[in-house]
Amino acid sequence: MKKLAILTPSFFPDIESFRRLHASVLRFADDSVVHHAIVPKRDVGHFQELGSHRLRVWSEDDFLPRGFLATGGLSALGRRISFLPRTFNCSAINLRRPWPPLRGWALQQILKMSAATRLDADGIIIIDSDVVLIRNLSPEQFHAGCAVRLYEKPLAVHSGMERHQLWTRVAHELLGLAWNSDSAFPDYVGGIISWDPVLVKQCLLRVEEVSGKPWATALSRQLHFSEFILYGTFVHNFGTAEQRSFSAPRTLCHSYWSPTPLDGTGAEEFIKAYDGNDIAVHIQSNSGTRQEIVDGVIEALMEGAPL
Repeated sequence: MKKLAILTPSFFPDIESFRRLHASVLRFADDSVVHHAIVPKRDVGHFQELGSHRLRVWSEDDFLPRGFLATGGLSALGRRISFLPRTFNCSAINLRRPWPPLRGWALQQILKMSAATRLDADGIIIIDSDVVLIRNLSPEQFHAGCAVRLYEKPLAVHSGMERHQLWTRVAHELLGLAWNSDSAFPDYVGGIISWDPVLVKQCLLRVEEVSGKPWATALSRQLHFSEFILYGTFVHNFGTAEQRSFSAPRTLCHSYWSPTPLDGTGAEEFIKAYDGNDIAVHIQSNSGTRQEIVDGVIEALMEGAPL
């Protein structure tokens, strides 16, 4: 049986969401699946207090590429200083190229890719803290022969999706691929994404070959990039037929991506839209949805989802 690992970057303000996610991992994921959390060094003790035998808590320092320095304490301090702009975010710096510093989301993407090449697993499943499993998760759902499941929704990224198109263009540049803004491209962003560690390593080597720089330096120079689109674009263009043989247009996660909060009516519509095939539910944390509504959605879907 193939060995899977779940990977979740997090930090102390999200610990209650993480606690709920991990409880769902214990309930619904195969006993062989270990849940790995990557958190700022100052938060390691808080997450270790969860006391789970299937949880491994790592410090960001454990996976920071050479030459990078975590500065999350500075960001935390900045959030408590009222006169600093809300956009102030300095989670890490690249000592080879200190400016601009890495924002938290960029650091998390780099940490995911770094960890994926070093964890002892045949497949890495990326699940963020605002996701909850509601059905069984097993290795067979993410492996077919030697291939790791690739979420790929064909022709989904078009000119009307500005952020996705930007991420796709950056991925093409990093991988040395020609870019045509008039084309439609696959989407690789979802609430549950699985990676093949071998392909992650090959992807990062390709970035280094194209850029002539360490992969993390090349990524940190980008103001906008998506680790999911970078990986998916690499597999699509450079993977072998066997490595690409297990692709699917479903993310396995019923997601709410809007930045606006779900209200009661919206929550009912979201629940009705669940078709029973997804194994998880995701309400984006920055939507501002009230916790009682989030809890109600999860409870309704968990009760109604067939096991």
